[in-house]
Amino acid sequence: MIDPLFRALVDREIKNRFLGGALSPIWWLAQPLLTLGVYAIVFGLFMRAPVPPSYGDSFVAFLAVGLWPWIAFAEAVTRSASSLIAQAALITRTALPRIYVPLSVVVVSLALNWLALTVIVVGFKVLGMQVYLSGIVFSLPAWIALLLIAIGLAWMVSAAQVLVRDIDGMLAPVFMLLSFICGIQYGIDSIPAQWRDVILTNPFTHLIARMRDTYLAGAGFVWLDAAFLLGGAIIAAAGYGFFKRVAPHVDDYL
Repeated sequence: MIDPLFRALVDREIKNRFLGGALSPIWWLAQPLLTLGVYAIVFGLFMRAPVPPSYGDSFVAFLAVGLWPWIAFAEAVTRSASSLIAQAALITRTALPRIYVPLSVVVVSLALNWLALTVIVVGFKVLGMQVYLSGIVFSLPAWIALLLIAIGLAWMVSAAQVLVRDIDGMLAPVFMLLSFICGIQYGIDSIPAQWRDVILTNPFTHLIARMRDTYLAGAGFVWLDAAFLLGGAIIAAAGYGFFKRVAPHVDDYL
């Protein structure tokens, strides 16, 4: 059963996103769409990045399925970094479990972006692009693994941000850099051979590839899903341990 306090935080997070202003819902969806559009023009039109044959011939679909989960992940961790500070008044005046605050941000971010990509994939299907609606289900282990990793990192950065106030400013460029070494904007085969091993050592490269396998190639569940989930669980556990260690000192710095 979900704790009513956590449910209240989730409701609060959703309201803050969509009731913050008349254009808030539009801007929330417009930002990733603009990023998608810019990357599609630069890498698809100008640089002519090829789409691997197994993923069809639509660079927009190829890019969207890789980019959207990454945007969801980056948004979740980045927004969670300042979540404890933003909720300082609520935290210091109530018995609210501190660990719920960044958790609610991550859950809302991943859930909303999964829903948005689901709508986009259905739209691609209607337009006749090579996408598989079965990927909405078969990609769930990868999404859950991404959720677990985001939760672990969110617990770490939100607790650390209370003590060192510069962390949130460093996250955006870090995630931007990581996006270019995940194979999001291009296929692995288009990377020069001397750099390919570097890209393949990044676990997010394989997570993004798994997303594409399900949405664009019709792949079902595979044993790699269990490895992703195990890795995500380990990072979530590490983040939990770090947060619980730092939590007793959080109120002193809020």
